[in-house]
Formats: sequence, C-alpha cells, structure tokens
Amino acid sequence: MRTLKSLTSLICALAAVAVVATATPAKAQQEPHYLQALVELRTARDYFQYDIGKYGKQRAHIVDEINKAIAEVKHAAWDDGKNTKFAGPGQANGTWAPVHYGANALTNARKFVSQGVDPPQNQGLRIRALQHIDEAQLTVNELLQYGLP
Repeated sequence: MRTLKSLTSLICALAAVAVVATATPAKAQQEPHYLQALVELRTARDYFQYDIGKYGKQRAHIVDEINKAIAEVKHAAWDDGKNTKFAGPGQANGTWAPVHYGANALTNARKFVSQGVDPPQNQGLRIRALQHIDEAQLTVNELLQYGLP
C-alpha cells in the first residue's frame, strides 16, 4: 500500500512538472534579420580583408567599420533573443570582382539590419550598426570610383 502511494505521488509530481514545463509562454516568433545581416557582414568582410597595395588603407577602414557593425548587430541579436553562433559564416568565394561582391553584401546587410527590431533596451544598437555600414559603403564607393573590380 505504501509503495502504491509513493508511486502515485511520483506520477502526480511528474505530471505537474510536465504541465508547468509546457505551459511556460514561448517567446514570440522573431524574425531572423540580425542573423542574416551577420552572414552578409561576414561575407563583405571576407571580400575586403585582403590588401592590394595602395588601396590597403581604405580596405582596412572598410574592414574596421564592418567589424564594428558586426559587434553592434551581435548585441542587437542577443537582445532579440538570438544565438549568434547559429549565424552562418561568410559566403565569399574567390571571384574576380571582390569590391562589387563586397558592396552587394554590404547592401544586403544594411537591408536586413534596417528590417530588424530595435526596442528601447537596445539603446540604438541598430542605428549604430547602420552608421558603421554606411561608413563602410562610402569607402567602398571611393574604391569603385578608382575602377577596382
């Protein structure tokens, strides 16, 4: 009798835990904009990381701004409840037109960041990320004016 009572109370306790565990409200479905932006920013960084002589200073400035944007986007993603480890690596491939492909990746990253949520607790992370992306794009436009591929 005592064993039956113990077994019944154990089953009731497990059922209560199961009900409580499933009854916790799940976070609202969040858009993956920040994770997509991270992939695009990493791709752009991969295209601009190498040095080609006299344009090395501009490329270093672009990479620095992209790194700053990545840091801001990571914080915004964390605040949005995202795990940035699930953002894929950069998708750069060996191409003959790295500046153009890098510029496209920056444009895509800007689009994704601007679509992301910027709640008040983010304290302007999205805005700062956009400013870093814009600064990188200005320098990329200078490189494109030099006629780089």
